[in-house]
Order: sequence, then structure tokens, then C-alpha cells
Amino acid sequence: MKVQITGRHVTVTPELESHVHEKFTKLERFFPGIAHTNVILSLEGHGTSKTCIAEATVVLGQGARLHGRGEAPDDMGAAIDVAEARLQKQVRRFHAKLTAHRDRAATQPVTSARASEEEATYEQIVRQMLDEDGQ
Repeated sequence: MKVQITGRHVTVTPELESHVHEKFTKLERFFPGIAHTNVILSLEGHGTSKTCIAEATVVLGQGARLHGRGEAPDDMGAAIDVAEARLQKQVRRFHAKLTAHRDRAATQPVTSARASEEEATYEQIVRQMLDEDGQ
């Protein structure tokens, strides 16, 4: 999985980069069809009160996009952890939805095939009755 990291008002240090890679590559355990992840690290605020923000967008192979945002005061690592936890929950939910849909489709009987079979047997019964009456 490709992870792209962008820093806004923040220099992306090798420690931050390794932390982001470590956290977001774990998402492939829950859904192997992840194409790539974009992570934006930013710092907002002024003076002594600054807020660290980590926004991540996961692009899945099916074209779906999942977005997670984490905020923490003065701790970029914590913001990354919050964003990853939110995305992990979304990825699990998306994967469960896909597998439940696939399992449901496999267990449900095909009603159109049954209906055509019932119509065919009904026509056969009617023909037999007509043939018996005609003789």
C-alpha cells in the first residue's frame, strides 16, 4: 500500500513518517483491497495553544473513499493515532458490509428460477387435464 504524507505548517520528520507508515499499513489487515492512503498533518492555532491535526483519506480498490480526522493538543502522534482508529473502524464496517452482502446473496434462493419452474409444472398439469378431458 502506498502512503503519501503531506505537512502543512509542519515539517515531516523521519519519526513522524515512520509512525504514520506503521499505523496506516495496519489497515491492510482488515481490508486487503486498499489502493493508497493520503495523510495530511497540519498545525493550527497561534501562540501557545496549538492543535495538531491528522487527516487521512483511504482509497479502496472499488473506488470508495474513507476519511478520518484526528485532533490533539500539542501531540502529533496522538492525532495520528485518533485518525487511524477512526479509519480502522470505517474499514472494518465497510468490509463487514461487503462480506454480509456477498453471504446474503449466496444463501438466498433464486426466486425467478423457481417461479419459472412452477409455471412450467402448472402448464404441464393443465395440458394433462385437457388431454384427459379430450379423450
